[in-house]
Amino acid sequence: MSEQNETPSGRWTTRDVLTFVVFNLIIVVITMATKMIEDMLLTPQNEFFVGSWLFPLLVTPSYLVMADRIAKRGVLAGTTMVFGLIYTFMGGLYCLPVAIVGSLVGEAVMWKKGSYHDMKRLVGGYIVYWITFGMYGVVPYLFFREAYSQQLLAYYSEADVAAMVAQYTEPQWILLMCALFAVGTIVGGLVGSRLLTRHVRKAKIS
Repeated sequence: MSEQNETPSGRWTTRDVLTFVVFNLIIVVITMATKMIEDMLLTPQNEFFVGSWLFPLLVTPSYLVMADRIAKRGVLAGTTMVFGLIYTFMGGLYCLPVAIVGSLVGEAVMWKKGSYHDMKRLVGGYIVYWITFGMYGVVPYLFFREAYSQQLLAYYSEADVAAMVAQYTEPQWILLMCALFAVGTIVGGLVGSRLLTRHVRKAKIS
C-alpha cells in the first residue's frame, strides 16, 4: 500500500478528521478503562510496572490503523495533544508544555514522506508518544515534589507515596519506565502490523 490516502496538498479531509476523532476516542477509553481496573487491582507502585507496557500494548494497534488510514502530517502530534489537553483541563497545567514538546519530537520522527505507511517509523513515533505520556507523571514529582506528595497523601499511604516518588524521580526507574513503554509499543506494533496487512488493507478499509 503506497500513499493512496494522501491528498496532493497533504490537507486533511472530513473523513480524516472523523477517523482521527473516532480512533482517539477508542484510545482514550481503552487507556482510562485499563487505568481504572489497575487502580482496583494493584497498588500504585505496582501499577508503575504494569501500566508502562500494558497501555501501549492495548492501544498501539488502534493507533497504527488510524495513522495508516489518514497518513498525513499531524496525526501523531494531534494524538499526543489529546491526552495533554485532557490532563491540562483536569488541572495539570504542566502537561501542556510537555505535550507540545512531545508533539514536536514525534512529528520530527515522522517527517520523512511516506512515514505514516512505514511500520518502523510509526512504532518509533508512538514510542515518543508513550514517553511523553510517562512524563506527565514525572514532571510534578521533579518540580513540585513536596506539594504533590502532600496531595497524594490524602489518597495513598506514606509507603505508597514514597515508592511513587522514587519511581518518578530516580533515573534508573524513569529509564525502566521508558523501556517498558517501548516494549509494549513494539509488541502492540507487531499485532497492529498483522492486523493491517492481513485484514484492514485486504478489506480495503484502510
